[in-house]
Amino acid sequence: MEPDVPAEPADYEKLGARDLALITKNPDSHLGRQVQVYANITQFDAATGDCIFRGNTAYTNMADTWDYEHNSMFMGEDGTAGCEALSDFVADDEVFVLATVGPSFSYDTQIGGSTTVPTFLVDGIELIQ
Repeated sequence: MEPDVPAEPADYEKLGARDLALITKNPDSHLGRQVQVYANITQFDAATGDCIFRGNTAYTNMADTWDYEHNSMFMGEDGTAGCEALSDFVADDEVFVLATVGPSFSYDTQIGGSTTVPTFLVDGIELIQ
């Protein structure tokens, strides 16, 4: 799979289920790691803005959207892809992403709690569905 921006998939680590679970558990200990992830975009709207989306991730392309289990944030502005690479994507898209692991990110949820998730800095992205 070739992404639409200048990034080489061979330069990014293919993850297994355990690898992604460890990144999700403690993203700050994996800062700078270049990885391949798959995501189902769950939120990409006025609240997130044009350069950030929320998605559930997996180590491979999953058959069903509910199989993407790790809540994550994806940031175009901090990756080499830039914000313009995200302009054609919307909620419910499934994507293949070449990313650099960023720091953990905490935000308030709609039901009044808070959650902390990994961030992925987008270096390349492609629609897979």
